Amino acid sequence: MPKASYIWNLNNPNSPEIGLEPTSPLCTLAFSQKNSDLIVGGSYNGSICFFDRRDSKNNGGSIRPTITSVLEKSHADPVYDVYWITGKSGTECVSTSTDGRLLWWDQRNLEAGPTEELKLIENF
Repeated sequence: MPKASYIWNLNNPNSPEIGLEPTSPLCTLAFSQKNSDLIVGGSYNGSICFFDRRDSKNNGGSIRPTITSVLEKSHADPVYDVYWITGKSGTECVSTSTDGRLLWWDQRNLEAGPTEELKLIENF
């Protein structure tokens, strides 16, 4: 499975604008509403990672994550959706996975793991 992901500009459909080089293939991406240069990605291995598009100018149009969540504190299944939380800091997001958990993250303290967790329980 290829790891590279790309961001395209609709005004130039012949080549990608930016290449993303995560440590694990990405399943989902979301741009920050406060700062369009910040992107959060949900990975196949259950981690989330943050990218800064401004880094592409120094790396030939390709960027690596600025920070990635610790795998042991991340989802156990692929992350299929991420969403930035509208707030004062602009550094918080939530992720969801088929492991049945919603995890809240703060980009400023990602190494500590999720700030909150909601476990979905199936009732029969």
